[in-house]
Amino acid sequence: MAEYKTEEEQIESLKHWWEKNGKFAIVGVIIVIAGAVGGKVWRDFQITTAGKVSAQYDLMLKELDSGDVDTAAQRGAEIIDKNPDMYYAILAALALAKAHVEKAENDQAIQRLSWAMSHNNDVHLQHIIRIRLAKVLLSQDKLDEAMTHAGIAETGAFGSQYEIVKGDIFYKKGEFESAKTAYQAALNDAKLTGQLRNFVQLKLDDLASSGSEEAL
Repeated sequence: MAEYKTEEEQIESLKHWWEKNGKFAIVGVIIVIAGAVGGKVWRDFQITTAGKVSAQYDLMLKELDSGDVDTAAQRGAEIIDKNPDMYYAILAALALAKAHVEKAENDQAIQRLSWAMSHNNDVHLQHIIRIRLAKVLLSQDKLDEAMTHAGIAETGAFGSQYEIVKGDIFYKKGEFESAKTAYQAALNDAKLTGQLRNFVQLKLDDLASSGSEEAL
């Protein structure tokens, strides 16, 4: 910074700077303040919105539990349509897909699951959605399409569940040796426990004993 010989020079310099930059300085301060206040307002708005959507999601679950599927479907559709970027929209789509499957409305279930998969960025949840989608496609005998979801390379912690679905697809195709391999791969996964492990073992035992389409 330049040195000033007298206070008058400093004052004159300040006047000159203000005449040249003063308005811009005021605008800059206003922008900073507005940004800070606006950011708080936006965060408060997001928190309020999330609370409202959470309450709607809870109501939807209660309606599903009580068997009022039509009302739940309308509420869920509203959550999804109005808040597609929120996590609750993904959860609503999954809940509605499950309700559609229970009513044998597989096309609607596939639509909800496909939407959830395309709008979700959580890796863990993506595997859950993909496995459910493969199962619904399998139930419709869309075997090749089901395998595109079940046969992915990166399965994370869901390897055994993917192998089970692959085994079911292979079985339905009549490819029994491939089905055995998939079921055995599922059993080799230490993460597979409880009743599901026993169920897969039964499938494998039936295939091993009969080796025909009479199994399972």
